[in-house]
Amino acid sequence: MPYHQVAPPPSLSGLLSVERMGTFERLARQQSATALELYVLDVELSSAFMADLALAEVILRNAMNDQLSAYFGARWYRLDHLFDKRSRAAIKRAWRDGKCADDAPPGKLIAQLTLGFWVNLLDSGGRADQPPHDRKCSYDNLLWRPCLRLAFPHGTGKRSDQHTLAKRVHTLRNRVTHHEPVIGGIPIPGTRRRRTLPDAHHDILTLMGTIDPGLADWMHRHSRVPALLAATSEPAQGLP
Repeated sequence: MPYHQVAPPPSLSGLLSVERMGTFERLARQQSATALELYVLDVELSSAFMADLALAEVILRNAMNDQLSAYFGARWYRLDHLFDKRSRAAIKRAWRDGKCADDAPPGKLIAQLTLGFWVNLLDSGGRADQPPHDRKCSYDNLLWRPCLRLAFPHGTGKRSDQHTLAKRVHTLRNRVTHHEPVIGGIPIPGTRRRRTLPDAHHDILTLMGTIDPGLADWMHRHSRVPALLAATSEPAQGLP
């Protein structure tokens, strides 16, 4: 039986910090549930979101790597002129953390690159070096138009739209993996607004739909998130 359908043991409350329970206590005052019950529901929602996010991350990574490899070769990550300083640093970090060697298969490095790295490749690009020899890397010209747009055949065709969508999914993923509450909605960085949980789940499916609509439909039918949301009050979903 799912956690949220059974009463949590009283001892659980004493093992959780006061700071962590603040969000749940505020929401509990708006509905007929205890803070502890909402906490347990939050754990289940995060687990369900993570299952979808894990698949989405691998699909996004492979779709982008396939297009980069087809255009630049399997070791595209060695072409320093393609990347800004931030992306090059991420590649170096992945190389070091993965203990890669020159004769290692490309897949060893690719698996080490974080979701943030792939999302950043959909950004406009930053500076490549330090002044006075710095230059702007235009990811539109270097990456998007030559190949990355082909990773999203069912998207709008605009790099900025694809980046905005992927960044929202990345924000959700970071919140879930850092064990931050999802109950009440997902904070939108740089604003005071929150993304509702139904919208956050829709973002995952929409991102997958830009790659393969059939995959997005399959994920929607098999995800545990919709059933959990159906058992979650509107305030807890972040709905007004």
